[in-house]
Amino acid sequence: METVNLKLCAPLQQLKDEHVSLRAEMDLFYETTEEIEFESGHAVVQLFAKLYELVSAFTNELKAHSKQEEEALFPMMVRRLGKNDRIIDEMEEEHEKAEQHLADFLTEAGQAGMNLDEHNAQSITVYAVQAYATLIQHFAKEEKVLFPLAEKILSLDEKKDLEQLLHARAL
Repeated sequence: METVNLKLCAPLQQLKDEHVSLRAEMDLFYETTEEIEFESGHAVVQLFAKLYELVSAFTNELKAHSKQEEEALFPMMVRRLGKNDRIIDEMEEEHEKAEQHLADFLTEAGQAGMNLDEHNAQSITVYAVQAYATLIQHFAKEEKVLFPLAEKILSLDEKKDLEQLLHARAL
């Protein structure tokens, strides 16, 4: 299925465009995870504090994006695809998996608190790396499969409804 040149309606394009800023934030925190991996001593703890801030901010952005998909786009697509189609289930599972990795990172970091050492920082950082890996694949799947599919199966009225839902949630 060749979807590279498929033009997306405004609300689907908006969701796709949000991936650009989310990827930029992810790249920043992933670069920091790599620095943590190659540093040692106190530098690791300092880098981890930076990573914690980046992941915290990113998690909030991702939740807002995922909520739009889960509450607006996915239900519309399920109505069109039917209960036997697994694509929306897969997308929701990937959202949960990525959000769980991020939550595990934030929880473990919070529990370590002031007692955080180089070893703890490096082991907790793995959750951020797992979230990154999950989301890189997930975004690619949405862009190559989900959004083009939505463009094809949603009616003009549904696309207008989706645009209104996304706009209302952005306010």
